[in-house]
Amino acid sequence: MSEIKKRPINPLALVLGLSAVLFGLFIVFSFVYFLVKGGDSWKEGADKKLFDGKAEYVAVVELKGVIMDSKKILKNLKDAEEDDDIKAVVLRLNTPGGAVAPSQEIYEAVKKFPKPLVVSMASVAASGGYYIASGAKKIWANPGTLTGSIGVIMEFVNMKKLYDWARVERFSINTGKYKDSGSEFRDMRPDEKQYFQDLVLDTLAQFKSAVGEGRKLKPEEVTAIADGRVFTGVQAKKLHLVDELGTMEDAVAAVAKEAGIKGKPHTVRPVKKSQGLRDILLGGGKDDDEEYEEEHSFIDKLFSRAIERVVGSNMDHRPTGMYMLWTGGVQ
Repeated sequence: MSEIKKRPINPLALVLGLSAVLFGLFIVFSFVYFLVKGGDSWKEGADKKLFDGKAEYVAVVELKGVIMDSKKILKNLKDAEEDDDIKAVVLRLNTPGGAVAPSQEIYEAVKKFPKPLVVSMASVAASGGYYIASGAKKIWANPGTLTGSIGVIMEFVNMKKLYDWARVERFSINTGKYKDSGSEFRDMRPDEKQYFQDLVLDTLAQFKSAVGEGRKLKPEEVTAIADGRVFTGVQAKKLHLVDELGTMEDAVAAVAKEAGIKGKPHTVRPVKKSQGLRDILLGGGKDDDEEYEEEHSFIDKLFSRAIERVVGSNMDHRPTGMYMLWTGGVQ
C-alpha cells in the first residue's frame, strides 16, 4: 500500500478557522448575555461592581421635576428593595409638586419601604414633593431648601372672551350638568365652583392626614401651616417638618450608619436599562410612553405658552386640555 501523503496545513486557513471559532463563541456569549441581562440596574461612578459578594451600597434614587407619573420611582424603589447589595436608600427630591395620585403612590411606597430610607431635599421639595417626603422616617433638607406648600390647587382658564372676539362658538353635549365643568368656553356656575372646592378640600384632608401621621403632628398643628406657604429648611426644622439640616452626603452617611455599613459608604444610582436582545425581540426595554411623552411635552409647552400670552395664565407645566388636582407647588 502506498503511504498517504499528509498535506501541509495552510497557515492562513488555520488563522481563519480559529478566528471563525472565536467569533462564533463571541456571538453565542453575547446572545446569552444580552438575552438574559439586557443591562444592569445600578451604577457606581462608571459601573456597579459585579460579582462582589461583600458589596454594600446606598442607593440614591432621584425624583426631579413635576410629578406626573409614579412608575419610574416605584420601579427604582422595588429594584433597590430586591437587590441584596443595596442596604439603604436616599430618596433625593427636587420637585415643586405635581399631580395628587402619583404623589400618594410614591408616599405609600416610601412609608412601607423595608430597608433604611431617608429623604434628602435639594433646591425644592414642596407640595407633592413634601407629601412624598412625609412618608420617610427621617427628612434631611438644606438650610435654603424650599419645602412645605401643604395645599391643593386646581387651575382653570376662561377663554370665553377670546372665543367671542374670534367669533368662534364652542359648546358641548354631555350626560350630566357636571360633565363639562371647568370648560374654558363658558363661565363657571356657583354650584360648579362649590363642587371643585369640595374636591380640593377633600384632597387637602388626605394631605394633612399623611403629614400628621408621618411627622407625628397633631391635626391643629398641621392645619396651622397647611395654607400653601413654603418654608426654608431652617423654618421647616423649627416646625418639625424636617429632621436634620445638611447635604445629600450627610444623609448618605447617616442612613449608611443606620444600615450598619462600615467605613465610607459607596453610592449607586439607577441607570436606564439598555435594550438587550430579549427586549428587541419582545418589544420591551423602554417605557412604552416615554418617546410619546418626550415628543409631545414640547408641543404642550408651545401651546401652553401661547395660551399664557393671550390670557395671562401660568400654564407652562400643565398638560393642555386636562383638568386635575395638583398639590400646589412653587412656580
